[in-house]
Amino acid sequence: MSLHSALVVDDSKLARITLQRLLQKHNLAVEVAESGVVALEKLRSKKPDIIFMDHLMPDLDGFEATQKIKADPSTTHIPV
Repeated sequence: MSLHSALVVDDSKLARITLQRLLQKHNLAVEVAESGVVALEKLRSKKPDIIFMDHLMPDLDGFEATQKIKADPSTTHIPV
């Protein structure tokens, strides 16, 4: 599987920036989201090759967001 794009979901700004920079060094186009809710909104228009999901977030945690991603036929194939 060839990876070209990633979505980083984390409520920690430092974690988002750190992982974004690391992935960009490996030539991935990186989108970031500060919550599970924002991640689901972004997935309506863009489908990354992989998603890096924090599990402890307010409102919609990573486990709940992942369940919604896997329940949607348009995103179920994306590794989280």
